[in-house]
Amino acid sequence: MYFKHPELLYALVVLVIPILVHLFQLRKFKTTPFTNVRFLKKAVLQTRQSSRLKKFLVLCTRLLMLTCLVLAFSQPYFPPASATVEETKTVIYLDNSYSMQARGKNGILLKRSVQDLLENIAEDEEVTLFTNNEEFRNIPGSTLRERLQEIEFAPEELSWETVALKANNLIGSAENLQKNFIAISDFQHLQDSVISLKNGIFTHLVQLISERVDNAMIDSAWVTNAGLNQTALQVSFSAVGDRQEEIALGIYDGDRMLARKTVKLQEGTEGNTTFNLDTDVIPDGRIEIEDNGLQFDNRLYFSINEIPPVKVVAIGDREVDYLQRIYGPDEFELTILPENNVDYNALSRANLVILNELNQLPFALISSLQQVIEDRAVVVIIPPTQGKNEDYNVLLRNLNLPLFEDLNIQDKLITDISFEHPLYSSVFNEKVTNFEYPGVQSSYLLNRSVPGILEYQNGAPFLFQQDNVFVFTAALNRENSNFKNSPLIVPTFYNIGNLAISRPSLYNVLGKPQKISLQAELQKDEILKLSSSESTFIPQQQSFRNKVELTLDDLPKTPGHYKVLQDEKLLRTFSFNVPRSESDPLLNRLQGQEDLLVHENISEAFSFIKSANEVDSFWKWFVIFTLVFLLAEILILKFLK
Repeated sequence: MYFKHPELLYALVVLVIPILVHLFQLRKFKTTPFTNVRFLKKAVLQTRQSSRLKKFLVLCTRLLMLTCLVLAFSQPYFPPASATVEETKTVIYLDNSYSMQARGKNGILLKRSVQDLLENIAEDEEVTLFTNNEEFRNIPGSTLRERLQEIEFAPEELSWETVALKANNLIGSAENLQKNFIAISDFQHLQDSVISLKNGIFTHLVQLISERVDNAMIDSAWVTNAGLNQTALQVSFSAVGDRQEEIALGIYDGDRMLARKTVKLQEGTEGNTTFNLDTDVIPDGRIEIEDNGLQFDNRLYFSINEIPPVKVVAIGDREVDYLQRIYGPDEFELTILPENNVDYNALSRANLVILNELNQLPFALISSLQQVIEDRAVVVIIPPTQGKNEDYNVLLRNLNLPLFEDLNIQDKLITDISFEHPLYSSVFNEKVTNFEYPGVQSSYLLNRSVPGILEYQNGAPFLFQQDNVFVFTAALNRENSNFKNSPLIVPTFYNIGNLAISRPSLYNVLGKPQKISLQAELQKDEILKLSSSESTFIPQQQSFRNKVELTLDDLPKTPGHYKVLQDEKLLRTFSFNVPRSESDPLLNRLQGQEDLLVHENISEAFSFIKSANEVDSFWKWFVIFTLVFLLAEILILKFLK
């Protein structure tokens, strides 16, 4: 036991006073004559015995009363279990993912959590708090209260391993520190991975539960067919929980409704429906349903832009009819240049350059090709059956590519396809092994091995890629190969053309790193901006001669339409949506473990931590005992004869 004011214990010397009074109290006796001496002796004996008992009881009550009174003013207490701890460190994790948009008993989970934190964090208390996308380290409660009210939903999701690692780093490894970690979340996708933090950190979990366990959502959308003023849009939707109803599904371009239909929802339903739209350009498209569950997945933003054609330059006019069929005028702008009359201006503006079996490569052409490759244009090299492979090797050596060696005159079949490569990943639903293999009669050997996109039966590459350069090892003319007649010719060259300028997807997903290239010629110090109705930001970008590559990692933060602007000129519209991984509201309740406490609400967690830090003070009890002994003395004096 400890005392807050131990110096007051000296007052216990006052206990000597009642002892002296009771021991040395002087009594005056008066002599009274009495005839019966025997009876008198008996009466005196009884009076003395009763008087001694009463004096002893009064003495005890007074001593105890004074002792309790002195102890009450000294304020005794027992220290907490963490008596050696000098201060407390508390780190709070607040989940602000979109699943926290669900509604609980007292409102939206995230907004209610912010309000509870505002009520439990003192203004003079130093707190560290982090969310899925922000961090506030060691700031006073008054400042944190302002920041809390600015927290918005974020598309990022953190695994428990990431949360625990950040919490450990923020708490640190200091000694003589009581360490508390409070995690506030619905713990979606985390129930099976939550474990307590080590290193003496007390982990407190506040699991927030949604009142609704049903939800309808728009999962995805894609274009199945597009033509002049026509677009077939496929929409995928689903439902979880007890749902058996019809809901309206509408498609809009800005404020203009394009189509609307009703779909049937049931528990576990995954359905598709197709909209035939009388337009081929929808820059500000969105798909909407009406549902009272989670709100973020009731809307899917998409954009169908008018895209300028990819500029394709083919050098060499031998058997180019297949290129003319593949690179049609709707999507591509094909320019065919004869081998002896190369237009270097057209070459410098090209997105895709095809060297179509050139017999020789002049030095000027090699230099221009290197510049084109540095500007991130795609180059396809098709060697001739008979030609100067030394010229090709100069270019290949400068690009650090495998060199052509001798021409191997031997029939070979092209049997192996890299189905995971971007050229073919969207072409085949499964691996195909029973088609008619194309072949070649002669091909070049390489001076070193390299993995192929297409390979011969002996494992040597027929087509390989390094960065933005594609190299065939055999000529494609009809005398040497029947590859032009195989089903592989169209997806190979068509998808190479699409890689030259990334065809914009219908929409992008927030929080997912991605690179997007678009045609634009920027002047010096000129940049592109992404702008929405609410914000404008400058993405990371790299400018080349006739295109710009945008790198989008953690921006933008909110779903919607973002316009790519060159000054005030609109180049393209991008659409961003929240990932649908947060759409399932069905949760399992967490179970407490050793050093892992689960609380019903935020106030309970803070109260638990506060009570663990408080000392057990007993001064009130001693005041009560003082009054009890005072009352006992009064009763003894009044009723004990």
